[in-house]
Amino acid sequence: MTVPPLPATRASMLHDSLVMTGRTLRVTLRYPAVLFIAIVFPVILLLLLTASFATIVLPGQSYSAYVDFSLPLFAVMGVLFSTLGTAAAMLNDLQAGFDARLRTMPISASAPLIGRIAADAVRNLITLVLVVAVGTVVGFRFTTDPASIAGFFLLPLVFAVGIVWLVLAAAVRARSAESVTAGLNAAFLVASFLSTGMVPLADLPSWAQPIAAANPLSLLVDAMRVLAHGGELARPLLGTVAWAVGLTVVFGPLAVLGYRHRRSAGQPAR
Repeated sequence: MTVPPLPATRASMLHDSLVMTGRTLRVTLRYPAVLFIAIVFPVILLLLLTASFATIVLPGQSYSAYVDFSLPLFAVMGVLFSTLGTAAAMLNDLQAGFDARLRTMPISASAPLIGRIAADAVRNLITLVLVVAVGTVVGFRFTTDPASIAGFFLLPLVFAVGIVWLVLAAAVRARSAESVTAGLNAAFLVASFLSTGMVPLADLPSWAQPIAAANPLSLLVDAMRVLAHGGELARPLLGTVAWAVGLTVVFGPLAVLGYRHRRSAGQPAR
């Protein structure tokens, strides 16, 4: 009869989670396609769409004005696509039996999930910094105080916590990493383009305006614009936080239950 390992202390849970975070970050390097989509793709879109649409979307204004307007969306797209690496890595670990092997070791049961979420936050922050750095080269500028600038980087990370739970809930029910990343990639692209990130709400087609107004990405990019350049913050900020909390409450338990089931079964979902 196998004796289950003793419950991990808080100190050991923190240590185990940090170890899993480092391991997850290293595994990310095995998915160059995901890194390309998360970092290079948003930067390419930023440069191409600025050159193509700046004078159309904001007639009479400079290219840098459009960069100030649109950069929050491209930074958020990088964050969204970064979570695809989390989904692919976790699903591959489950199918390869890595997580099942972890069950035989005296580590915290929550460490693998915590480590993946923490690693996702680190990747997201790196993505945000790189996209903003490129944006700064082509004209993006902050015009607010340091606290607001810090909020500009923090708010997408808060929103990403809800998104990563959604991604993990989808991953534990998928048959392959390719299927889950392809499906989520398409969903994230549609959500990005049907938002107020590239075009003001009033300039969107009439059929798209209700969709964009209800899109949580619109709230997030609006809040980031205010944090970068000033304005009324309460509505988009509270809306973004509410979506992050709602996604966590709904998909967090689904991800945990699905993860436990897949880890116990040690085989792909059917």
